[in-house]
Amino acid sequence: MIVILIDVHCHANLYLTLEDIIKEALNSGIKKVIAVAMSALSQERIVDISNRFDIIYPALGIHPEEVKMNKDIENELDSIIDYIKSNKDKICAIGEIGLDHHFIKNKQLYPLQKKIFEQMLKLAQDLRLPVNIHTKGAERIVFDTLPSFQIPNVNIHWYSGPEDILKLGIERGYYFSITPAVSYSPAVKKTVIMVDLEHLLLESDGPVEYRGKTGTPAMIRNVLSSIAKLKNIPYKQLEEQIFLNTKQIFPKIF
Repeated sequence: MIVILIDVHCHANLYLTLEDIIKEALNSGIKKVIAVAMSALSQERIVDISNRFDIIYPALGIHPEEVKMNKDIENELDSIIDYIKSNKDKICAIGEIGLDHHFIKNKQLYPLQKKIFEQMLKLAQDLRLPVNIHTKGAERIVFDTLPSFQIPNVNIHWYSGPEDILKLGIERGYYFSITPAVSYSPAVKKTVIMVDLEHLLLESDGPVEYRGKTGTPAMIRNVLSSIAKLKNIPYKQLEEQIFLNTKQIFPKIF
């Protein structure tokens, strides 16, 4: 079995020098990167860079922070859904989608956030695609919402919420992608320790910063090392298992 490293959650369209980031990733042995959309504008940009770079695989969706950033998002929603449907053969997942009650403090925006999230889940159900999910500060509502839709697979990105909700996700067989924050975050370490080997994935969430250092796909090799130490298993065994996990949840990138 030829094993490769895959970054399952990266905002590749936000890098100023994407060519350099990709070169660094390839030199580090990262062969595939799932680029997730956030804003209305980023949908086309993600598809464009996936057409330009073989390493990039697009995932399209509306991030929960868009309700704050874009006052027209509700009016644009139908056209975004149409765009995603028109690219259904190119995309490997619906993401980044979800709810955020941590960075979004204005509770008046929560109903719209929920409406968009449910429409994105309906889209994933209709297109039979997995989802890449953001849950910050709204973990319980997200997990209460998910069973209403028939989604092939669920990846919870950068989970740092309550332990009882984490246990529920584990029981349901959700996947959890781990970021470079595993090197210092007790919450991320707890996620790694609690989630079984068959449901762990790797992500950079780049270009998010980790203690002042810009996240890049190349960093997922260090994430793998950190997980191997926390789980007390050989690096090679973990690398093989995470490769198999990624094939299971995101088959369209293979």
